[in-house]
Order: sequence, then C-alpha cells, then structure tokens
Amino acid sequence: MRSILQAGLTGIAAAALLAACGGDGDSTTAAPTPTPTPTPVETTISGSAVKGPVNGATVTAKKADGSACGSATTNAQGQYSLKTTCTGDLIIEVSGGNYTDEATGLTTALSTPMRVVVAANGGTVTGIATPLTTMAYTYAFQSSNAVTQAAFDAQAQKIASQFGLSGVNLATTLPQVTGTTNAYGDSMRAISRYLATNNKTLGSLTNEVFKNAGDLTTFNTLYNNALIAVGSPIRVNFSASGFNISGTGAGGGTGTCGVRVTGSVTANGFTVPLDLNYCVNGIAAGSCESGNSSLSQALAGQQGVVGAANLQYSYSASCAAGAFTITLQ
Repeated sequence: MRSILQAGLTGIAAAALLAACGGDGDSTTAAPTPTPTPTPVETTISGSAVKGPVNGATVTAKKADGSACGSATTNAQGQYSLKTTCTGDLIIEVSGGNYTDEATGLTTALSTPMRVVVAANGGTVTGIATPLTTMAYTYAFQSSNAVTQAAFDAQAQKIASQFGLSGVNLATTLPQVTGTTNAYGDSMRAISRYLATNNKTLGSLTNEVFKNAGDLTTFNTLYNNALIAVGSPIRVNFSASGFNISGTGAGGGTGTCGVRVTGSVTANGFTVPLDLNYCVNGIAAGSCESGNSSLSQALAGQQGVVGAANLQYSYSASCAAGAFTITLQ
C-alpha cells in the first residue's frame, strides 16, 4: 500500500514539474530570426570639370546640408569618378586645380567653385560641372537651401536656351573646347573671351545674378562680341521673365507701356544687332508715348549698352511676350 501511495505521489510531482515547464516536454523556444542589415546602395558618379579641362581639382559630393558623401581628384582631361552610399539629390562641387584658358592660352587657377546637381540612387550617373551649370545652380537656389535635381534641371534648361544651346543637357554633355568643338564648347570659349576682354572674374558671372535689365543688356552685347571673336555661329538675345526696379523716382500710376528697342551697338570693332522688348508698369494711364518722362527715366537706367549705339524706340499699349518687366515705384 505504501509503495502504491509513493508511486502516486511521484507521478503527481512529475506532472507538476511538466506543467511548470510548459507541459509538453519541449521546453526550448526558438530564437527570432535576426533582420538582415540592408546593403547600402552605392552610386558611381563620373563626369568632368570644364573651364577648359580642369586638372588637379578636388571634386566633392555633398548633401544640401553640407555633409560630405565622397570625393575625387580630376585628371589632366578634367575627368573624375567617385563612389558614394549617400542617396538622393547631391551637389557636386569642383574647387581648385588649373586649366588652360582658351582666350589667353595661359595656365589659370580655377578661382571659384563650379557646381552641378545629380540624383544618387544606385548605378552610374554623370555630372559635368561648367560655368553654365554653376550659373544654373546660382539662379535655381539663390533664395532657397532646398537643393533638388528637379529645380536644378529646370533652371539648367533655361540657361541652355539663353545661351543658344536649346536641347543640350548641360549636366551630362561634355563641352568640346579644343579640336573639333561643339556648341557647348564654343560657349565655354566665348565665356573665356568675355572674361579676358572685359577684365571680369569667373565668379562675377557664375555666382551673381543679373539685378536689372541694364546689366543683362550689357552682358548680351559683350557676350555676342565674344562669340564673334571665337568664330562661333551662335548669337544670343537674352530675355527674362521680370524685374522689379525700385528707386527710379517715378511711378505709382496704373498704366502699362510696351517699348521695343531695335538697332545695333558697335564695340571693340564688332557690331551686334539688338532687338529688346520692355514692359513698363506704373506709368500714368494713357501716357505710353515717347514724351513720357517716367518712361524715358526708366529706359535710360536699363539700356546699359556699351559702345556706339544706333537705337530706335517704338511704343505700344500692350507688352510683348517675354519682355523685361520694369515696375516703377
């Protein structure tokens, strides 16, 4: 009897032990499968720095906040290649190095950085940095730190069109500046000629925006002279969507006047035709005519031509599409 009781107690104890351990005899819980670490997306960014080909320049890929994402050094042909695991829209900045100036033939230090914007999302992308891509960068982001490739591309298309390069992707097309040149290369050569002839720095062109129509008209004339000097068939007629000119001492009216300026300007032995349209707002209603002193004052401040000018003015109550807009205040 005692042995039967002991056996029963032993069985009860064993059952309790099994219950405490899960009850089915399998006390091992499988460890969760670790989540694999994602492999970083790597992008190869290749391209060139051209203001003449820039040799020995430092090329840095960086985010809009300035954090670096990789760097490389250009070779004698201005070429570079770097790898980055940063993703998204990146600024490619070229600084330092030397190039052979197309206008003077002298070895010249790159005096100001050149920039282009690319999208890094894996694979291989191209980023060509030139004075024109730098102008596009300056105009696209002059009042914003939100750097995007979409905004850059939109402005680069406008700059290309202004410089007679419609259809040319400034960020992916290589300018051919020696031998058999292409239109993009002719533009680089003309920029060098413009800078040398007019004692300008590269930064004065690429890092500053035209503040009024007069500045743009002056550049229009001088740059066309440079195109002629380098033998390019391209001729440009710069335009802008609008300017707000303050401090003219005139304005406050409700009238509008379209003024077309035609003729030619001769400077440095070259004659360049002009055909510009202005849209002047803020004059007195019904006063769109040559005798309006407010008009005369506004246009005198905007012509900005250099050299001997032979200009004619015509006036209209309506403004031409794409005219320079001058708002008198």
